[in-house]
Amino acid sequence: MKVFGVDPRDQRWECDTPTYRVHFHAGTTSDEYEVRGADDVHEVIRWAGSDPAGRPYVLYVRVDQDGLGLVRLAGSDPNENRRTRRRGSGR
Repeated sequence: MKVFGVDPRDQRWECDTPTYRVHFHAGTTSDEYEVRGADDVHEVIRWAGSDPAGRPYVLYVRVDQDGLGLVRLAGSDPNENRRTRRRGSGR
């Protein structure tokens, strides 16, 4: 990880009330949720971490710019890792 100082005047926009998406994973299936109105990202992390089934999750912030997009904030898709390992193993 590298950390650099920045000039905050270079940004063009900011969102004070982001929309989040949380994808819970179980095996090769997932349940996806959209979260609106959270106080901050920590509230969403607490909610996702309290999943009764204890499923791993991926947390995204939703960005509507030139279409809908997702920026990953935390977690990783366990199925994505399996696909990457398979490709790397030559199978």
